[in-house]
Amino acid sequence: MNGIPDIFHDYIDDIHDVEGDGNCGFRAVAVCLEYNEDQWLYIRKQLLEELESQYYAYSRVFPAGFNEVYQSLRWFESPAPLRRHWLHMPLTGYLIANKFGVIVHCLSHAQSTTCFPLWRGPEEFQPHRAITLVLVNNIHYMSVFLKENYPMPPTTGYWNAHKSASASTWQTMYWPRFDLYNQ
Repeated sequence: MNGIPDIFHDYIDDIHDVEGDGNCGFRAVAVCLEYNEDQWLYIRKQLLEELESQYYAYSRVFPAGFNEVYQSLRWFESPAPLRRHWLHMPLTGYLIANKFGVIVHCLSHAQSTTCFPLWRGPEEFQPHRAITLVLVNNIHYMSVFLKENYPMPPTTGYWNAHKSASASTWQTMYWPRFDLYNQ
């Protein structure tokens, strides 16, 4: 609980710690998506496929971080001892949101963010599903399951600058929960 910002404590339904082998971020994503944490490699490969299949779009969305994200996904072994092979948030959050059709929250004491899909609006994903990752001590990811109507942390400049017109309705739809976070 110490690694989770206080604002979320009353909304925690469950916490799932995963193996801390450098692939923990991908393990945590797998758990949030209702896979076994051992399917971290599948998650990595799916995200790499998303990045490569939309190369030009993502290179425009995060030009300065594109190579960093690409290199982080191209590690297929356990452990992943080097930080450059770890989950790179919030940028990879957009890959997760777009590939799996989910809202991605990444919580930490340094910065908490929400990543919506960039190019598809909420009407394309029914029901809406959110996954929450927590970065603890800037080195370990865990899966957290939140109760309904939790406060939503803000989106990032990446989403604000590159969202499509249909995707912009995500923010409007969840505005009351952004307000709750800001209070």
